[in-house]
Amino acid sequence: MTRGPAIVRGRRSRRALTLVELLVSIAVTALVAASVAATVSAVGVGLRDQDDAAQEVARLARAQARIADHLYRARMVLAQSETVATMWIPSEEFNGSPTNATDYDAIHGRELRWYRVDRTNRIVTMQRTTNTANATVYPLSTDWAALRTTLANSGALTTVTVLEGVLEGAFRFTTFTPCDDRRLVLEVQLDDQHGGAHLELGGLVDSLQEHPDCQ
Repeated sequence: MTRGPAIVRGRRSRRALTLVELLVSIAVTALVAASVAATVSAVGVGLRDQDDAAQEVARLARAQARIADHLYRARMVLAQSETVATMWIPSEEFNGSPTNATDYDAIHGRELRWYRVDRTNRIVTMQRTTNTANATVYPLSTDWAALRTTLANSGALTTVTVLEGVLEGAFRFTTFTPCDDRRLVLEVQLDDQHGGAHLELGGLVDSLQEHPDCQ
């Protein structure tokens, strides 16, 4: 006799929990939909064709995903200027062994990524060494801009276009110290052909694990 109500209460509790989860799911979906709608509206300025607007949203999402992925995996933002940002992305996972720790603390050529605003061609590009096994070790004090120029002139860099139709673009920062700064923000103004929107791409380095020279 006493077990029946308890079972009913348990069932009611489970129903209530399911309803709460459903309401949360609906709310999250609504927020995502609103965000997508706002993005479509932003890039849709000057784009009357819905297919063109949808393609622009997908293109911007891919650009943001690439930058966000690199920021998530980066140990440091090594340098920033108005047109070029340099990131250090370790190619090996940390396992704690002495050899691994030494390699993990070294900035190898294969681990460098340069994001560059090419104002002449109205694009944002990402560059890395063509030799993906490049084990050259560079000190934290390296002139990263000069290194990029040297490698580019010798044909040692591979260039990938991240974003097209960039009417104006610049990396935003006030002061920069690689041992302290974790944020990378790229402001872009798209041309009318690509929607004419003003956007911010980038974000925070997931976990700032400093170079030994920072200590």
